Amino acid sequence: MGLSATPKRFGDPEGTNRLLAYFEGIAHSFTLADAIAAGRLCRYTYHVHPVELTQEEALEWRDMTRDIKRETARSPQSETGDLMLSERAKMLLIQRARILKRASAKVPLAVEVLKNYFEPGQRWLVYCDDQYQLKEVLSAIRGAGLPCDEYYAEMEGNKEATMAHFSTIGGILVAIKMLDEGVDIPTVDRALILASSRNPREFIQRRGRVLRVAPGKHYAEIHDALVVPPSGEDEANDIAILKGELARAVQFAKSAANEAVKFWLRKLAFERDIDPDELAMMGGFEDEEES
Repeated sequence: MGLSATPKRFGDPEGTNRLLAYFEGIAHSFTLADAIAAGRLCRYTYHVHPVELTQEEALEWRDMTRDIKRETARSPQSETGDLMLSERAKMLLIQRARILKRASAKVPLAVEVLKNYFEPGQRWLVYCDDQYQLKEVLSAIRGAGLPCDEYYAEMEGNKEATMAHFSTIGGILVAIKMLDEGVDIPTVDRALILASSRNPREFIQRRGRVLRVAPGKHYAEIHDALVVPPSGEDEANDIAILKGELARAVQFAKSAANEAVKFWLRKLAFERDIDPDELAMMGGFEDEEES
């Protein structure tokens, strides 16, 4: 018997099939909604904050998309019909994803969200893509006069002391992937996600970080930077950007307590001629299986 929050492997259908065949399928699913209803996770609200790519960032995305299409056109297929991507194709996909994760508009957005929502005594996690973005965000938040610390594997200073201060006093902790797994801070009640992934494993871990139950903690808030193409742009590649971002947002909103965000996301999809019912099937997201 195996227990996993992410039994379906992102980008690895062959591995998923072998895993499910070995365990003879999924015997039982305990969804996020089940966990909230059982009191194992706390209720949460979900808030979407659109940010636009600059014209330069959108152009870079389109150019890289053309390179990816040329590279994948040469990729062979496996026995199951899935594309076997070359190392160059994988590298290009990672580089293209970073354009969205590092969108320049996310830095002023972080300051705006925290100035509007942060209150003393709260514990905020701000997720960044890498050290470069982390330093930019950290500088901007401190420049706005807000209490802020950093936390990542190669940081200078005492990580344990930083975590102890954050757990006890609260404040804002700007972090990269180190907090996705293995660090348990049940008292965290707010998260601002600047760098998102379409990988369900990362998605589930980041959401789970803020949904732990703790004494006196009645609900959590998740704030998400959703990248949209520049105003007035309707190229197919630009719509693909929005589809990918909306696919993630739909999953975040699915079990959120604030129903209005679901209608807002559907409205945004309709405005760009995107079928909202298609979004739940995109980006590797399946039905919620948070065991």
